[in-house]
Amino acid sequence: MASGSVKKKTIGLILENVFSDFAGEFIRNVLSGIQQRKDLRLVVVAGRYDGVKDQNEHFRAFRTIYNSAYQLEHRCHFDGLIICLGSMADISQEQIQRRFEDKLNSSPFVFAVTEMKDYVSVNYDNETGIKEALECLINVYGFTRFGMLGGREDNVDSRYRKEIYSRILNEHGIAFHESDYEATDMSVNTKTEAKALLNRNPDVQAIFCVNDSVAMGLYEEMADRRLVPGKDIMVFGFDNTKMSGRTIPTLTSIGADEVTLGKKSLELLLAKMNGEDVKSVRIPTRLYGRESFPYEMYEYSRLEMQNIEPAFIYRMFDDCFYRYRYEHISRESVNLRRLFKEYISKILLALRQRYMSVEDFEECREMISIFFANGALQYTDADKFLKSVGKLHASVNIAQRNNPGGSNEYINRLFSYMRDQAIVALSDELIKSNEEKVYLRQSYQEFMTQITDYVKETDDPMGRFVSHFDKLGLKNAALYLFDEGVVFEKDNDDLFPEYINLRCVTKSGELYVLPPDRQKCLLREMFERVELPQVSGFVTFPIFNKWNIYGFLVCELTPYIATEGEFLADQLGRLICTSLGGRAI
Repeated sequence: MASGSVKKKTIGLILENVFSDFAGEFIRNVLSGIQQRKDLRLVVVAGRYDGVKDQNEHFRAFRTIYNSAYQLEHRCHFDGLIICLGSMADISQEQIQRRFEDKLNSSPFVFAVTEMKDYVSVNYDNETGIKEALECLINVYGFTRFGMLGGREDNVDSRYRKEIYSRILNEHGIAFHESDYEATDMSVNTKTEAKALLNRNPDVQAIFCVNDSVAMGLYEEMADRRLVPGKDIMVFGFDNTKMSGRTIPTLTSIGADEVTLGKKSLELLLAKMNGEDVKSVRIPTRLYGRESFPYEMYEYSRLEMQNIEPAFIYRMFDDCFYRYRYEHISRESVNLRRLFKEYISKILLALRQRYMSVEDFEECREMISIFFANGALQYTDADKFLKSVGKLHASVNIAQRNNPGGSNEYINRLFSYMRDQAIVALSDELIKSNEEKVYLRQSYQEFMTQITDYVKETDDPMGRFVSHFDKLGLKNAALYLFDEGVVFEKDNDDLFPEYINLRCVTKSGELYVLPPDRQKCLLREMFERVELPQVSGFVTFPIFNKWNIYGFLVCELTPYIATEGEFLADQLGRLICTSLGGRAI
């Protein structure tokens, strides 16, 4: 269990939760930047605040105890902090300063999606994207009736987006009244609010949703009324999360233009860690058109296709595979942007020359196969890709009719092959996702079987847990436990003891159990242990049951870990409580 050769600096990412599409996108974008550096690792510390109106006393208690994980913010050593409070930013600046007082004085930090006077922050420029959307709806579509499903008054972005939306409408001579607006809790549970808005405004032509999640409630209510987004009412959201490409119909959304919030936040933080003077930044936004509000930024002209300019082909790629430029592409990975340019150039050259050889056809076909086999579709929406390809194909067909030649059949076959490969890639992704879920379920069943005492009772139930920790199916993870369960105390900001025990780790699926004399370490150093897997990022989940907190499950950041990690930590808490009966761990 040797340590890595490079001393890693630990970046802490403080989030309100890891379960929303926005949080997932933010984490991925920060992690992409982390992966470009061998000397950095990311640790996500998140709570369970989700903004949902909830009157359930049990869930409130669960959430309060879960949020004790935030104490790791000031108890653990971080070389730098990105603080993305989101919906929790409604608390006053004084409260935020008190919460992060120790870290603000000792560690470089950057706030994201949080307005903090006198502190470096990264936020959206809300106006650019909203203005782009409204000018299209007013000037191109000729609409005059607008509505908005907004957010909470205590949310900064919610207030800004409402103010910008109403102001731009007024600037175009369109009055925006309070009856055209309905506040929401900014979650997916907004059907009731959508119903109220539509009841007051039966003639509404376009509705702006303060974020993509809110649009889900609107979609439900519109479905009940047999209204179709994009046909009966134009709908657009904000954040351009992957959710927007999965809805039916797909959701038009406003998102970052040249750089993401996560990537820019990390960039500014690293500059501060290097002693540079940095200032707050606002990220330009743009409208990403989909079915709920058809909107195209580019057309593929015949002249551009004939010239076969690399800049034109790269623009096509960036428009369609818009997420690619945000990702870290390792040297070992296939450069999809360059590959796209190679096979599209060959197709356009054949169109201009009115000839494509069998060899060129087979080479293009092979490049298309490699393109999709290396995950091209994860950087776009399926609908966006198919429409872009269809648009390009239509332009090519017009050119072919004007310049008939022997290349027509091969070019048409290549476009058909692109569509086929996209469908196959989507199917493979669905199969992989399902296999991941089945694997997790089967792994957990095996874990439960192994730790159950069918023959005789054991005096060391925790030893049994630890010795079968790898059966949980976590490829890279660590199990930290306190000597004894910690009883939760409200308003105790120093809840956890000074020391914690690293009981075991898994590395690439292989289990390593630490001997007793090597387990104990300072809580502040738990993310600096050389025994941890050498991966780019971790996320922590508290292990607790009722009012007793037993430790933390630390997992590698993977696409599905948010829900999987919480489920496993929750089950571990129940098992420990049942097995120990209140005894020391």
